[in-house]
Formats: sequence, structure tokens, C-alpha cells
Amino acid sequence: MIDLIVFDKDGVILDLEATWLPVALAVAHYTASRIPDGWGESVGAAELLAAIGVDEDAGVIDPRGIFAAGSFADIRDRWQKILPPHMIRLDSDERYAHDVRELVNLHGRNKTVTKGDVVTPLRQLYDAGYALAILTNDSENSARKNMQDIGVLDLFCTIVGADSGYGSKPGPHGFFRCCEIAGVTPATSIMVGDTMADYGTATAAKAADFICVADHVDDRPHHDIDHAKVIGRIDQLPALMAGRLAG
Repeated sequence: MIDLIVFDKDGVILDLEATWLPVALAVAHYTASRIPDGWGESVGAAELLAAIGVDEDAGVIDPRGIFAAGSFADIRDRWQKILPPHMIRLDSDERYAHDVRELVNLHGRNKTVTKGDVVTPLRQLYDAGYALAILTNDSENSARKNMQDIGVLDLFCTIVGADSGYGSKPGPHGFFRCCEIAGVTPATSIMVGDTMADYGTATAAKAADFICVADHVDDRPHHDIDHAKVIGRIDQLPALMAGRLAG
């Protein structure tokens, strides 16, 4: 019996590229603009984007890259390693943090794009009695805004972000927090995700199951994931859960 369904956000509920590519490009170009003049190394926005799995020319985000699977802290850490040693500290510079927040609001707020029809299946699952939660490596506030934008915030018993105090995926503690809020155990909860971070969380938390969202079965993040548990969109999830219950 499954009581709780924990969703990743980007790439599962939201279309990752349509929602976040403009943000990734804006933040990378701004970060590159902060590189001091006269630095001899050839690092610019293109190199920063490539380092986190984003191809600006192709307009593609690698689902296995840092941008897709990691947190903004992971992105900052990766960039800091290839930026000049005398560059600002991305994790502590107040002006940088302020400007990045402004760019995220400008390019992301009210521009959320869903991965197909997500409202119908989420409401079907909610009406069927499942508790729903979101566990994301995005910030909690950003995730709440996204869900508010698409009109489903009320369906989730909790939203746990990388900054909520429970660590980021693939660690299990955010998943445990979702279970705690829902009043259930990991053994009666499943994770729905698209990256190795999501699968790693489900494994580390000893969740009852992992459902993978991928355009093709070969795109699943780990070969141990059963082909029957790979879906292209979450509009297939209610039928999958109904079949599981009947079985």
C-alpha cells in the first residue's frame, strides 16, 4: 500500500528547458561579467554553462548534468573551481546573491512551463487519497512559486528544497522529512524523478519504489530501473498507481 508520492520538480512536473534555460543563460552570462579584466584564462559564459551541462547554442540541458540534478550551491561550487582565484566568492558575495535573485525573478517568475498536462494527474492522485510532496534541489521558495504559478500548490502536504535544512538529493533526509510531514514511512512512499539524484534518494531512503520520468526507457538514469516503471509524463502515473493497487 502506497500512502505518499514524492515528486521531483524540474523535468518531472516542469519542463526543465522551457522553464529554466533562460535563467541558466542569464545567470551564467552575469557571472562571466564579474570576471576581473585582464585574467589570462579563456573562461566565459559558454564554459560556465558547459561545466554544468548546458549547451547554449543547442538550447539543451543535459539531464545528467549539474544544472539538472544538482542544487545552486553545487553550481556555484563548480563554477568557483574554474573561475580566477581572486574572483568574488559566489557563495558569500552579497551583491552577487542579490543580482542572481533578481535574474531568477526576471527570467523565471510567472514563466513556469509544465511538462505536459500535470494538473489533471496531480488532482486525480490527490483525490484518490495519496499524500503528495515535492523534494527538489531547487530552493523551497522557488518551488513554491512554481507550484503557485501552475495552480497546484494546495495539493502538496509539503515542499522540501535544498535550502530547507535537510540537505540535498541524493541524500535521504529530505525524503524522510516528507514522510514525517505526511505521517507515513518510507516503506509506504515512492519517489517520482528523472535523475540519478532522485534515484539515489529513493535508494538511500529505502523507499517502496522509484518511478522514472524519461522520454525513452534508455534515458533512465540507472539500468536497474525496471522498464515498466518508466513513464514519459506524469499523466501516465494515475493509471500506473491504479494498476499497482489492483495487482
